[in-house]
Amino acid sequence: MEIGEFVHYNYIGEFAGLLMAGLLLFVMLYTKPKRTFVYRYVFNGIIWSIFSILVQISIIMVANNPDKFYNRYLFMAQLLVFLLLYNGILYYIFSYVNMMSIVRRQQRKEFLLMYIVLSFLYLMSVAIEIASRGLYHMELDGIDISHFTRFYCSAGIICALVCFNASITNRKNISRVIWHAVCLFVPMDLIMLVGQIVTVGRAHTVFSATTYVPIFALGYLMFHSVPYDEVTGCQSVYALDAFVSKNTGRKRYYISYLLIFLPGVEAVSNDGSDLILKGIAVCRAVEAISPKIRMYKMSDYKYVNILDIESEEEYHNYCQQLRGIFDNVRATAEIPFNYVMVNGEVKEELEKPIKVRQFFEFLSNRFKDQNSSHFYLAKPEDYDEFAENYEITETLKDIRNRLDLNDDRVHVYAQPIYSVDTGSFRVAEALMRLKIGDRLVSPDRFISVAESTGCIHALTCIILNKVCEAVLLLSENYDFDAISINCSSKELSQENMNADLIEIIEKYDIDTTKIRLEITESAMFENYEMAKENMNVLTKAGIQFYLDDFGTGYSSLERVINCPFKTIKFDKSLLYKSLDDNRMDDIMTYMIEVFKKNGFVTLVEGVEDESQNQYSMERGFDYIQGYHYAKPEPIEEMRKYFNRKSKF
Repeated sequence: MEIGEFVHYNYIGEFAGLLMAGLLLFVMLYTKPKRTFVYRYVFNGIIWSIFSILVQISIIMVANNPDKFYNRYLFMAQLLVFLLLYNGILYYIFSYVNMMSIVRRQQRKEFLLMYIVLSFLYLMSVAIEIASRGLYHMELDGIDISHFTRFYCSAGIICALVCFNASITNRKNISRVIWHAVCLFVPMDLIMLVGQIVTVGRAHTVFSATTYVPIFALGYLMFHSVPYDEVTGCQSVYALDAFVSKNTGRKRYYISYLLIFLPGVEAVSNDGSDLILKGIAVCRAVEAISPKIRMYKMSDYKYVNILDIESEEEYHNYCQQLRGIFDNVRATAEIPFNYVMVNGEVKEELEKPIKVRQFFEFLSNRFKDQNSSHFYLAKPEDYDEFAENYEITETLKDIRNRLDLNDDRVHVYAQPIYSVDTGSFRVAEALMRLKIGDRLVSPDRFISVAESTGCIHALTCIILNKVCEAVLLLSENYDFDAISINCSSKELSQENMNADLIEIIEKYDIDTTKIRLEITESAMFENYEMAKENMNVLTKAGIQFYLDDFGTGYSSLERVINCPFKTIKFDKSLLYKSLDDNRMDDIMTYMIEVFKKNGFVTLVEGVEDESQNQYSMERGFDYIQGYHYAKPEPIEEMRKYFNRKSKF
């Protein structure tokens, strides 16, 4: 190159990359991104990118002004530092692309070893370049760093090709959106790298930062960014989870959990509706209370306000202000609506985001069926009650997932039932207990949880299996008619649930008439036709049905008559009311006569003293159940109540 022909390097592209990386870092720190398994590669990659760009800019400044800044050893150190930083950037890109796959995450030790080998080859190449040709050349009017630029860009091309190949070989284990991003961005990155190799010598332009910063920016925007809602100013549930994960157990803060109940979607479908405008005004009013309140939108009807404060006095003050805002909107809105606002401290024992949300949902569920607005401040006992509920839920889910029919966490008790005609105990009702740690939990604490979490059928199968085993053993030496178990109306409405029950009974080769099922009248049934079909199949197999808790539900007598019930089990509330009310006594007496006239067996439960027992006998009940005769005991103890079989 002749004197005067040297053109200084244009590095505006590096400043553009630095600006992009800086803005991205600011956004990542200011918002609450989804901190997934691969997020750290994006965050660390941006940090390394900023340092590498700064070093690159310093290299170009020296190359453009050697008379002012050049020092042989310092300049070589700058080049080596950049190459090491660039290798780190390639590592984060390589890891980010590959660790998008769960399968690859399981192989991360092998991938780390592979990258160590690639890094070793990279560093060996650097050493060879320095020893043979050097990474740069001194010119009359400047420093030629084109070879240096081509060297690391070649390494970038190799990394891009390796990543692309890894994605192709792992295509079936990565999502479509990731595959499309790889197919789009890898070729673009290759073009940029090749363009850098060509232009660095011809046009003396360096823009290599734009070959790696956009990769991290694309990954962040697609998979980790948590934007604000432009109308409400709320952040998303991912931002909420990020805040909770970072701060729970580290500092004191509170949550105001809000559910809004609207009359119908059509009432608020117009963006200019009164309620929409008032909703926006609510958000502005919440923001005006204090900058310490953070708003999050979980859905169109569910919002969370984090009160980022430690003072309990401030907490109560802010909650009352929030309540006032919504009460004012309710009073002035053209469209009527209700809300439930549950407020409480996020204590250390709530541990993680999912548990925090479950706690506030647990409290808000107390008000979900009430046609009015509610404001509630969490009490100390609420945390204890939730902890028990959470433990029950996790235990039930584990029982359901394992589906071990002999699961020792499900204990079977039974209560014998007195037969008035024979003057003995002919049947018993099996009752479930759930063992959690060292305590036994009663059905009233876990049955509703089991139904809401889809675990109830697993419990029915387990208790049926254990009852069948007990029936098999008792039948050898004791005379009894049957043992009944409770069956949820929810599961009875499920298609083909009868097959599971019949399979368990047939496994023990016992008389199917020894097993009876009790169905609660309340919520009868989610799917009446399906429930009736299941009952008919089970009845044909020899299983009798009890209508449990008669008098407490909402089913019509027509449904009772049309379903294959054999026994009508009167709820104790009817018994107690009949003792004190002559009109109820007449109704009870009439119902017993009608049922018996139509071939039903009548049974009354909850008999606890002699007066109740005498009344039950006088009214003609066939069977009597209650503490007056026996309390529930482990099912093995039923031998104390059933008569032994004759040896002859």
